[in-house]
Amino acid sequence: MGARALKEAVGRRDQAVIAGELGRAPRDLTGIAARCPFGYPAVIETAPVLTGGAPNPTLLYLTCPSLAAVISRVEESGGVRQFRTQCREDAESRDVLSQITELYQERRRALACEHVEAAPLGARLGAGIGGPEGPESASCLHAYAAALLAILSRWLTDSEVEISPTTLMPADEAAGAAADMEAALGEEHPLLPRARQAWLRFLPSLESAWCADGRCSRWDTGLRPAAIDVGTISVRLLVADMAGERPRSLVRRTEVTRLGEGLRPGGSLDEAARRRTEEVVARYAAEARRFGADSILVAGTSATRDAADGADFMHSLGRDNGVAAIVLSETREAGLAYTGACLDVPGDPIVIDIGGGSTEITRRFQNGLLRTVSLEVGASRATDRWLLSEPPTTGEIADVMEDAERAIGSVAYRFIASQTDLQAREPLPEVPLVGVAGTVTTLACIDAGLKTYNSDLLHLRPLSRKAVRGLVTRLSRLTTAERAALPCMQAGRGSVIVAGAIILLAAMDALGYDRLIVSEKDLLDGMVMRGIG
Repeated sequence: MGARALKEAVGRRDQAVIAGELGRAPRDLTGIAARCPFGYPAVIETAPVLTGGAPNPTLLYLTCPSLAAVISRVEESGGVRQFRTQCREDAESRDVLSQITELYQERRRALACEHVEAAPLGARLGAGIGGPEGPESASCLHAYAAALLAILSRWLTDSEVEISPTTLMPADEAAGAAADMEAALGEEHPLLPRARQAWLRFLPSLESAWCADGRCSRWDTGLRPAAIDVGTISVRLLVADMAGERPRSLVRRTEVTRLGEGLRPGGSLDEAARRRTEEVVARYAAEARRFGADSILVAGTSATRDAADGADFMHSLGRDNGVAAIVLSETREAGLAYTGACLDVPGDPIVIDIGGGSTEITRRFQNGLLRTVSLEVGASRATDRWLLSEPPTTGEIADVMEDAERAIGSVAYRFIASQTDLQAREPLPEVPLVGVAGTVTTLACIDAGLKTYNSDLLHLRPLSRKAVRGLVTRLSRLTTAERAALPCMQAGRGSVIVAGAIILLAAMDALGYDRLIVSEKDLLDGMVMRGIG
């Protein structure tokens, strides 16, 4: 169920906010069933059997102070009596609340099965919303409001995707947003529209009930930034808790959208690629908010730098999603990627970041100088320019290698020389070479023989030049469809992985390294640590 999928979102920061909302520490917390538009907990779920074996009469608690106060005012004006009457006289209201109660009871029973001491509690575990009686005998609206929100967030339905409760806004104010959300989520659970109507039948619109100033931030004891990287090949998300200067990853996602497909420098972004990217960014921004991100930074890289409409596209992403969005310069992108890559690698490594439209190489010297170059060779750009056959010909592969060798070879000495003698071309063996981003991590996953992608196994894993050369040979003999079917291959990356592998091989040759260290930490980690301003 959705609750199990999102249980990991409950951290110290959320617990501190919940304690502030309730005026006490939450007991036996099992999940956050719904969040407010500011990302703070609005409904929490607790275990049906408390620590020590006592039964817990309520599964879901409404914690949002603003929403709780609004519902209290409804109760004071006779709302409970009207609710009972409506449920007795209106079959639709009674039926939808009965269905929600069944889901509520199923969830309680499923959680109770995890507790061996639950067996003797019997029927008490099957209690309804707010007590053993049905809605016709309700004495409080808060429990029913919590249950309705848990349906609208898909916490109690069979889906791992939440729907923001702001879809209950009046239709004339939220039709566009709701349509976009439904398109992104696909077919919704059939109970959702009925639950929306039930809410509006008994309670004020959520738009008017939420606070306008994120007042629960006063209990927020830590930072939870989110970063979205809008790359030439893929869109990536990171939501992290900050422990001092070091981010702890909560959510990391990647989806290939090929924003730079067919792009020529100075041209316009492809309309279909724009739409694909817009949909993923909107979904990632919503997910970051569900996980309580207090800031969301969106950064465009090579494709948005090259496109005539790249800056306008990023501006629209920021406006439509209510986030900060900019186009990163080559130097800023490389610096942020270097910051992330160095989190777990000692010393001052050389970092290579092979993107879709460009490749960045960065190194910090002992005197603090950060040297970086951004080269117009990338996996997507090289694929579109050179690899036109299926599978690519020997001549096409040679063209990519020659192009990459020319570009990287012309600058390699700047990174392998000592800082005092830029004419020396001998590699410095004590300086590690680190590779980041999708090309490197995908090649490492294939080389490791993993059946599914596992970032923990790949992070800091060595990847040899011999292995990369072998992967170039192996992958170039396959069609795009055959590469796409390989384990570890992200949807959409099979078409560009050959060019990316050739660029990596050319870089290792030019820099004189027989192996590199694979890092899962990269631009995203640098963004949450340093920001994008």
